[in-house]
Amino acid sequence: MKKLLPFVFLISICLSSSAQFLSSKPDNYAVEAKNYIDFIPIAPIQIESKVTSATSNNEIKAQTTLEMSLDKQSVLNFIPNESMETTIQRFNTDQTVSYLYSGRSVSKGTYRLIIDYNKYIIQSIDSETKDNCVGYAKIGVGLRIIANINTLKNNIDISSLVALGKAASEGSISGSVGYEILGVESKEITAIIPINSEITSSVNQVFLQAIGVVKGKIYDMNTRLYPQVIAVKHTGCNLKTITENLIGQYTSSN
Repeated sequence: MKKLLPFVFLISICLSSSAQFLSSKPDNYAVEAKNYIDFIPIAPIQIESKVTSATSNNEIKAQTTLEMSLDKQSVLNFIPNESMETTIQRFNTDQTVSYLYSGRSVSKGTYRLIIDYNKYIIQSIDSETKDNCVGYAKIGVGLRIIANINTLKNNIDISSLVALGKAASEGSISGSVGYEILGVESKEITAIIPINSEITSSVNQVFLQAIGVVKGKIYDMNTRLYPQVIAVKHTGCNLKTITENLIGQYTSSN
């Protein structure tokens, strides 16, 4: 126990320093992708290599996610974590993308708000190059909402779907919203999830209804689950390198 105390103290100091750092920044503080410390959502990537999970027969087994999809409990054992994460991107005039730690008081421009509800697991991405670039892959299933936003005024709050709905009702923003089902095969979900539409004041209500359906169907024995890589995190190296390493690790069969 005594050996753990210095480690716990160090973690506390790091978290406190991070909180103080962010609290000292403006609400629309943004960083480049190479400096962004959280997971970055990506288009789902199918896993062809084998991963290890406990089956419904309590057998530890290495299998592909396609094989795993035949055993519902094996998938659920593989993805024990659950979260809802928000990512805000800003598209700059120089064609680069920045990441905001808060979407309050943003200026006129083009943004993307991504909200992920996921059941997932995090695994490391090993380096496939000489630069020893290591990262992390979020593998899971769930629901993703993507709102593409044009802010028509300064000092607009786009930090949440509630804020987006309010801004839309006031005519302060324009844009579209779409939904993605990540690795969940269910005709009931397909029937209820809305198609792409304009951002309206009811966007949060629609999303909450969709989450309720997806959460229920994940545990429905008639639903097939196919875990995929849905987000990546780097450790200070180039995002392109991390993505290349990820593709090399997870899209080749063992």
